Amino acid sequence: MEGIILSGHAQERSARRNISPSDIDFIVANGHRLRRTGVIFCQLRSSNLPDSIPGNHRARQLVGTTVVLCRCGRYVVTVYREAKAFQRDARKAKYDSRPRACVESCPCRCQ
Repeated sequence: MEGIILSGHAQERSARRNISPSDIDFIVANGHRLRRTGVIFCQLRSSNLPDSIPGNHRARQLVGTTVVLCRCGRYVVTVYREAKAFQRDARKAKYDSRPRACVESCPCRCQ
């Protein structure tokens, strides 16, 4: 996906968790999206994988990986792997009542 920018924190976490930028692009393009607390959670679930992907493909190892995007959807805040995290993320507040921290960190200055 074109236009995806990784924060310094996301670069560090993706390197530590062995998730390449092409993996992040794949998750953003095919993952399930959920808007909560002023950010977008994209998680790759097994139901989101295209049928054309064989059983031994690298994308199958990405199931359960979550990419957190800012509200504009082009700036990656962080990346983590935890299959049960999406259930926890879905229970978060729909809106963020805190001051907008994403606005300062996002180069797009999304509102």
